Parts: sequence; structure tokens; C-alpha cells
Amino acid sequence: AADGAPTTDPQAAIDGIILPMAGHKGYAIAAMVDMMSGVLTGSGFLSAVHSPYKTAEKSNCGHFMMAVNIEAMQPLAEFNARMEEFIAEIKSVPLAQGYEEVFYPGEMEARNDARNRRQGIEFPDDTITDLKRIAGETGLQALLPLD
Repeated sequence: AADGAPTTDPQAAIDGIILPMAGHKGYAIAAMVDMMSGVLTGSGFLSAVHSPYKTAEKSNCGHFMMAVNIEAMQPLAEFNARMEEFIAEIKSVPLAQGYEEVFYPGEMEARNDARNRRQGIEFPDDTITDLKRIAGETGLQALLPLD
């Protein structure tokens, strides 16, 4: 049974993920995203998109951006209040065992961005070593301190 917990059992994974999230609406949203980011942009779609972690083949992944004029649909204050209500409902769902919080889309990234702006971005030591080496080999001066 699907209980929201990670699994290493292949059959449990198949049983838990065989249907798109949110049934027919989730399927429709996934299809629209693939149409806009794949078909519309001339990039890969469906099975023609490959893992970005396999360096032997191009991922063929496309991207689609959209801007919406919220005030053309409703006053901004009303939208903001409704978004707060939307987020509160998402965060109020029962938690899966072993989890302390539910995140809404983009929340973790926003938190990481705020932390990085306050504290800077951490790089592994080997990355810093490589950057210093490349700067030395190319004669480029580092724009930021690498120590």
C-alpha cells in the first residue's frame, strides 16, 4: 500500500507510481508541461528526453517560461491572500512517517537562495582547487575570493 514512504522494493514502487499524481488532472498537467517544454520548443518530449546525468547522450530537455499578469484576473492583494490559504492547506496535510514538514513547490529552493545570499555558496574543496588551477592556467583573475 502506498504510504508516502521511500522504498527499495521495485514492486512497491510500481504499485505506488503507476498512475500520474492527481489522476486524470495530473496526467493532463504532465502532458501540457511536456507539450510546452518539448513539442513547442523543438526539444525532446516523452521518451526522447534523457537523463541529464548520462554524459554519453544529450538530455534533449527543453524549457518553457510563462509570465502571467495576475492583476488582469484579480486584485493582487486577493491573489496573495488566496495563495497564503493555498500554501496553508498544502502544509496542513498529515505527514508521512519520519518527515517533519511538507514543502510546496519552490519552497526549498527559496530557503536555499535566502541562506546562500546570507552565508554564501559552499563548494567542495576539490571544486575550489580546480577553479584556482583553471584560473592560473588561463591567466584569469578570480572575481570572487576562493579561500
